[in-house]
Amino acid sequence: MLPSLIILISTVVTSSLALVHGVDSSTLVSEATYAKTKGEGFTKAIIRAYEEACGVGGQVDPNFVSSYKNARAAGITNIDAYWFPCSGSGNSCKSYATQIAEIGSTFSANSMDIGTLWIDLESDSTVCHNWNYGASGNLAQAKDIVAAAKASGYNFGIYSSPGEWSTMFGSYSPVVDSSLPLWFATYDNVQSLTLGTKFGGWTSAVGKQYTDVSASGQFDLNVFAN
Repeated sequence: MLPSLIILISTVVTSSLALVHGVDSSTLVSEATYAKTKGEGFTKAIIRAYEEACGVGGQVDPNFVSSYKNARAAGITNIDAYWFPCSGSGNSCKSYATQIAEIGSTFSANSMDIGTLWIDLESDSTVCHNWNYGASGNLAQAKDIVAAAKASGYNFGIYSSPGEWSTMFGSYSPVVDSSLPLWFATYDNVQSLTLGTKFGGWTSAVGKQYTDVSASGQFDLNVFAN
């Protein structure tokens, strides 16, 4: 084998091994399911901490604490959470500061060790009709959410996708805060962090959700930078 080919193969293998494989969920996940998933090489869990629940102005996900405890019991210690904010002009949402304060109270009350709190920026046109302020209004709301997150002192990033971004903000180019880490969704089954369609001012990402199909039916599958 040519030396240059050996170097190339070594680089590809090393790059693949450097990625952390993770699962994210929005339902109650049992300890047994997390244990099976961990055995398959998924060592990171991202759990929905807060749901838009527009009828009550947003709420901590009722399954959050139980899923967190089940993940820990299964031996998964690399755990993030995500916040799906309540928004929308037709909804009586709690302030963004209140929403994140409720998340923080849950962290504290249950002694949770959470790495990153991801802000889930995606539209819901069927139930809560969020992000209906128009492109410029949506951008202003997103910046308000980021400001509330910054004031909280937690580590946080943004989750979205090129399609969601252009739908909410009118095109790929509007910037909310590109200094934040990006976790993006592109369902192409490619396990890499390459940002094919750039958006929001980002040129790179730290996480990718590459499929919404899993053996248990409860997870989306992801890769993250180590």
